[in-house]
Amino acid sequence: MSTSRKSKESRARTLEALWGDDPGRSSRGPKRGLSVEKIASTAIAIADAEGLDGISMQQVAGRLGYTAMSLYRYVPGKEQLVDIVYDRAIGPPPGRAETGIPADGPADGPVDRPVDGPDWRAGVYHWVRSILKVYDRHPWLLDVTISTPPLGPNQLGWLEALLQELSDIGLADDEMLHLAMFVAGAVRDLARTSLELAQAPDRTGVSVEEMGENYARAMRELMDGSRFPALSRLVVSGVFEPGDTAYNDIAPSLDFGLRRLLDGVESHVRSAGGAVDV
Repeated sequence: MSTSRKSKESRARTLEALWGDDPGRSSRGPKRGLSVEKIASTAIAIADAEGLDGISMQQVAGRLGYTAMSLYRYVPGKEQLVDIVYDRAIGPPPGRAETGIPADGPADGPVDRPVDGPDWRAGVYHWVRSILKVYDRHPWLLDVTISTPPLGPNQLGWLEALLQELSDIGLADDEMLHLAMFVAGAVRDLARTSLELAQAPDRTGVSVEEMGENYARAMRELMDGSRFPALSRLVVSGVFEPGDTAYNDIAPSLDFGLRRLLDGVESHVRSAGGAVDV
């Protein structure tokens, strides 16, 4: 079988697994003891307790009281199982932020103060806060290797929700998609970095607080002003010294980056004669 044909068959199997048992589609045949939803919910429970590596066809089948072979009638293989579990775990997208609300962030997330400006910015922040809450509930989602653009019903729903916030501000269609993918990717990567740093104490036996102090000390010792002039300036100014925020806290970086990104989007749209005050 050619590589191209294998790829097409794999994609078809993935799509069938993602959409075939979707509540919004018509059901066929008699009701059975197993279902894609039961398999997915069991796999999610395993991943929540043991991480992504804990998911296997054998483990899921054992929890349900079936043999692994029984699962293959519903899910073609582990690759498709992970695709299904990822889509089910992120759940449906958030509703749109209410018109006129400030984009205030939660205590454990970015954007901890009101956002001045049009409502579309509040909508983007609302989307960002919502996906961060999903990652907080299911941190193993950040370990899933992304092999295709969004294909599942929930993944497409999240993309749709973000695109809706950007749809009337004056961006071209391709610009809307580029911006949405950038925001989603930046949030995911920063969340993954935070998670990896948070998990470091379990691997090293060193607390997050100690890691922050050790890093600041190392930066002071390693800095060579002639080789790293910009970093040296930050070391001298105390940027790397432990403060009120945790070592793995991504909120300041995400908040600053997102604000400046959306500032740039507003400037870009205005320069092209668009209207961003929506």
